[in-house]
Order: sequence, then structure tokens, then C-alpha cells
Amino acid sequence: MTDIASTPVRDRLILTESRWLRFSTLTAFYVAQGIPLGLMDLAMPAWLAEQNHSPAAIATYAAAIGLPWAFKLVAGPFMDRFLFRPMGFRRPWVIGAQTGLLLALGMMAFIPDLIGQIALLTAIGFIVNVFAATQDVAVDGMAIDVLPERERGRANAFMAFGQLLGFSAFGGLAGVLLVRFGLPVTALAAAGSVGIIWMISILVRERPGERRLPWTEGAAAATDTPGQSIALLFKDLGRALLLPMSLLLSAVNLFGRLASGVTVVVLPIFAVQELGYGTDDYSQTVAVLGLVAAIIGLAVGPLIDRFGAKVSLSAGLLGKAAVLAAFALTATLWTSVGYLLLMAFLFYVFGQVVFIALIAQHMNITWLKVAATQFAVYMALANLARSGGSAVYGLVSEIMSFSDVFLFTAVLSVIA
Repeated sequence: MTDIASTPVRDRLILTESRWLRFSTLTAFYVAQGIPLGLMDLAMPAWLAEQNHSPAAIATYAAAIGLPWAFKLVAGPFMDRFLFRPMGFRRPWVIGAQTGLLLALGMMAFIPDLIGQIALLTAIGFIVNVFAATQDVAVDGMAIDVLPERERGRANAFMAFGQLLGFSAFGGLAGVLLVRFGLPVTALAAAGSVGIIWMISILVRERPGERRLPWTEGAAAATDTPGQSIALLFKDLGRALLLPMSLLLSAVNLFGRLASGVTVVVLPIFAVQELGYGTDDYSQTVAVLGLVAAIIGLAVGPLIDRFGAKVSLSAGLLGKAAVLAAFALTATLWTSVGYLLLMAFLFYVFGQVVFIALIAQHMNITWLKVAATQFAVYMALANLARSGGSAVYGLVSEIMSFSDVFLFTAVLSVIA
């Protein structure tokens, strides 16, 4: 009988064998997703606004770099069909995507005056998000594979915490680095941060006996099933997507993420051009609020397991709508820093509840045999709607006041 205590630690890093390892590894992978989002979605729009780029140009940038998240469904079928089972179902895809993400972020450091070339910046941001979105599909598929259903609420709370931790912490740091050192240093810091998490993907394995790397010893786990043909995969996918609950959840996704797409653009422009905040001030404030909301979100996971994802999702959407509507109707209070912080705090807390509950509900109705593809379709719809919301703001930014825009997003959340 093997003495576990004498087994090297690296050989005990098996996701299916340890709850703490599942939670911590998935959290770390979501941190890796949050890092580029913090740079490209949080700090960069505020920096572009401070450099006097127009709201329409910033909205176009935000919509374009968000498109890879909308087309994650392209990656899903490949992940379900083409497997290198000796290294696990999803881990080879995670490693490959994180490698590409690391290199794409590093590339940003070596292009002179990139911040002044918004078209080129947008193109590179698109490439960065191609790899970030591919990693997201792989990690979500991994989570569905290795997580028992009873753990999904708590696991999604940790995963959401990880993404918001990466988004907030690096977004706040990026706001400072951009102002003080410029984009090259900021991009290298992002690449280095992702590189640390890349090492985790190398060390862990999904199941006992699998290879750590293609050239090391190991074999496919006996519980693995062979990939389906593309035709059969899409047939099963169609059956899963046309279920009534699936269609209803897709509608929730559509309207909820349209609202998110508007707010991701309007908030930095509102803070910088209307309230006079600098990029660093705005990024750090959002970072702190986001981290607090992420910590609160950890407590939400068990509550979602207890009360159900649907109830939690409804409560989060209505709470978010109430905050947006109240803020839209109280423009006279926008000069109060305390009021701004309170409303921003509530906005991020309810947003975190929505995010966790929505992911958990999607996992609950996902069919394991087409898990990566089905989940990718849901997330693709969500992110296509988010990009659409950003594009919509670009079209109406000249004719709608900030109050009108906030009220509009509240209505979308109520519909959701």
C-alpha cells in the first residue's frame, strides 16, 4: 500500500482527489482571466478617456475587444471533439490558451506608442481576448467535469472571486502603472502575473495517472470517454439548447449582458470626463470596491446552494436594476463622494451575485457529454450581448445624458 505522506507533493496535485485543490486551482485560473480584463476593460478605457479619445472611439474599442468572448462557441466543439486524453480532458487546452495569453500580453510591451494607435491597440486587445476566452471555455469545461453538483455554488463563488480579484487587483495596479510608467511596463506586469498562474496549470492534473506534460509518463484515465464526431456533437448540442429552461436562460443572458455592455463603457467615461477622476483614481477605486464585492461573493456561494440559483439570480438582477434606477434619478447627489461610493459598492455586490448565480444555473442545465460546447454557447451569447451593449452606447452617447443611460440599463436588468 502506498504511503501518501511519502508521495511527492507534485504527484498529489490531482483535481478529482481534493476539494481544496479544485477550488484553489479553478480560482487561480479565473484570476488569470481577470488580469487581462483588468488591463483592457478597466484601466484602458479610463486611460483612453484621459487621453481625450472620443466616447464613440472608446465604445468601438470596447465592443471590438469583447468580440472573442462572444465567439467562444467556436472553441467549444474543438475541445469536446479533439482531446489529448493522456493529459486530461481540458488541461491541454488550458495550458495552450494560457501560453498564448502570456505571449500576447508580452507583445504589447514592444510596440512603440501603442496607446496613440487605437486601431492597433484594439487589434492586439482582440488577440489577447482570443486566448483569454479560449482559456475560459477550457476552464469552464474542466469545472463541469471535475466538480460534483453539490459543490458548484461554492466553486462558482470562488471562481467569480478569482476573476474579480484578477480584474480588480490588476486593474487598480494597471491604472497606476499606465500613468507612471506607460503601457510597456504595464503589459509586462500583466504577462508576468499570468505566467505565475501558467505554472499551476503545468503542476496539477485532472485525474490520477495522467501525464503532466506530453513527453512525461502517464495514460488516459479509465473514466474518460472518447470525443464524439462533430455531427453527433452538434445533434446533441441542439437537443440541449432547445430545452425550455435553456431558451429562457438565454433570454436572461441577452438582456442582462446588454446592460453590462453599456455600463462597462459608460462608467469610466462618466468618472473621468464628467466627475474629473484620473485613470489611477478611477482604477484604484473600482479595484477596492471590486475586491470587497468579491469577498462578499464568497459568502453568496453557499446561499446559492441553499436557496437555488434561479432565486439568487432574480434577486441580483432586481437589486442591480434598483441601484441603477436610483442613481439615474439622483443626479443632484453625484457631487457627494460618499454617495458615489455607496452606489458603486451596491452595484458591484449585486453584479457579483448575478455573475455567480448565472454561471451556477448554466452549469446545472449543461449536458456533460457536450459540456464545453454547450457552456461556450451560453457564454458566447452573453458576451456577444455585452459587446452589443458597448456598441449601442457608442451610437447613443451623443444624444443621451448619463442619467438616461443609467435608467436604460436599469430597464434592461428588469427585463432580464
